[in-house]
Amino acid sequence: MLEMLIVLAVLLLALVLFATELVPIDLTALLIVGALILTGVLTPAEGFSGFSHPAPVTVAAMLVLSAGLIRTGAVARLGQKVSAMGGTSEFSQLFVIIPVIALLSAFISNTAAVAMFIPLVLNIAREKNLSPSKMLMPLSYAAILGGACTYIGTSTNIIVGTIFASGGRPPLQMFEFSGLGLVLLGLGAVYMLTIGQRNLPSRPTEASLTEGYRLREYLTELVIQADSPLLDKTLKETNFSQQMDIEVLEVQRGQHKLRLFLQDIRLKGGDILIVKGNLENILKIRDTEGVDIQAEVKLSDRDLKSEDVALAEAVISPDSFLIGRTLKEANFRQRYQATALAIRRHGSQIRDKLGRVRLQVGDMLLVQVRKGVLGNLRQDSDFMLILEESQGNDFRFTKLPIAVLIFVGVIAAVASQILPIELAALFGALLMVFTRCLSLRQAYLAVDWRIVILIGGTLALGTAMVKTGTANLIAQSLVGWSGFLGPVALIAVLYLLTLAMTELMSNNATAALLTPIAISIAAQGGWDPRPFAFCVAFAASCSFLTPIGYQTNTMVYGPGGYRFTDYFKVGVWLSLISWLTATLLIPRIWPFN
Repeated sequence: MLEMLIVLAVLLLALVLFATELVPIDLTALLIVGALILTGVLTPAEGFSGFSHPAPVTVAAMLVLSAGLIRTGAVARLGQKVSAMGGTSEFSQLFVIIPVIALLSAFISNTAAVAMFIPLVLNIAREKNLSPSKMLMPLSYAAILGGACTYIGTSTNIIVGTIFASGGRPPLQMFEFSGLGLVLLGLGAVYMLTIGQRNLPSRPTEASLTEGYRLREYLTELVIQADSPLLDKTLKETNFSQQMDIEVLEVQRGQHKLRLFLQDIRLKGGDILIVKGNLENILKIRDTEGVDIQAEVKLSDRDLKSEDVALAEAVISPDSFLIGRTLKEANFRQRYQATALAIRRHGSQIRDKLGRVRLQVGDMLLVQVRKGVLGNLRQDSDFMLILEESQGNDFRFTKLPIAVLIFVGVIAAVASQILPIELAALFGALLMVFTRCLSLRQAYLAVDWRIVILIGGTLALGTAMVKTGTANLIAQSLVGWSGFLGPVALIAVLYLLTLAMTELMSNNATAALLTPIAISIAAQGGWDPRPFAFCVAFAASCSFLTPIGYQTNTMVYGPGGYRFTDYFKVGVWLSLISWLTATLLIPRIWPFN
């Protein structure tokens, strides 16, 4: 009984930490493992067994396989064809984009697919004068529904499948998800092309980043006069930053552009400073410091970029170090070797007093960064997505046929049951590296280690729930509360419970915690556990109500200029359709007896 109370306490603590993200989700997962081992609920071998479980190994290998397809240009080539096939309206573009992103997401990581398609959709919107906010949320929803159509389409299905099979039950098959998944995808596509389109906000696209962030009136050139009191002073010694809240982005001296170690550069007569700041403060500097304003100069993207410097947009991830901090507190320039020019939040721009703004999930930062550093930013877990106007095209096109062949081989091996999913995925990932479709470093970078640690930790909690009888206790409560209505009612209740939890915390954590409970529910009533496992898998994936319930929703949050309520307004009907459809069809596809 004591062990059960400990597990319930750890479960409650985990739910609170996952929902509030007071600490990063991967750290929460490790805390779970530590607490269960220290309290004696699990032995060290049992506690760490989650990390050697097939689920995290399979998810990591599938991410490497996805990266191989992306690095060889397979996804980019497909994206180019989508752009050419789409028409001149949001409806005609989505008519092509939805099936393509759904097909991709059924076989590669849906987050990787969405990351590749967001710049494509933004470019289409810019070129054809369409509203990106009408297309990006449907892009995310289609990727979610597409990922639910196969065993490997989402890490959620892999987690449910491996937990289900670990009890000696017949494993879930590659395309066993496809029947219900395709029905949900079809209904979702119809909804997004009709009612969903009407409910989505229409926010216009901009021709350039400086226009999009309304920066032109905040960027100007200051010329240091020969008699200026600023002569021979370093920028650190001026009152530009501390008192006037003016940021110097660059010093032009003759033909040279100085960007490194700006604070230590001693100013000279004739120096041109590219500055960002409030117009009132810039006028004060002119009157007191002996500088001239180049009033006729209208700075654009081209003025802020060069051969080695780029403008990019960085989307803050849900567990970023930056959340709740200001740029000054985070020491942003030194930490990331980049300069933040503006912030876009829910479609509005913040350009003034950036150093005092507390950052939030989904905020988009317009940054000026050296191209050599851009790759580091792309791999930094603090940013979910890095968007650059001129996306790199360093694809290994010569390796494209090899990557596709490897991937098709993995799918065929799993579908024909020649190899278990974890072994086929591992061999495929190794072949991607051995054939140089991607380097070993790129393979390591492709793995989201936070998800791997999260899965390992939550699997340990699932083991503890089964071992101590906690899963059975929760299952008994659910069966006692609604079991008298029959197993179909239990499917409806379990779906809603899973849906509610995945909107508040990670879909992977939800799947790992609820799958043992779902199996216990089936045992309580003497039913086949298969329909209950599939119920958890689909409900944990079909997250449409909030921008934080599923990673792809968070990825489009900033670029689409959405507000939190936009997701509920559009997603509530899609969630209702999915719930009713799943409740009616799950018992027909997977009978209870």
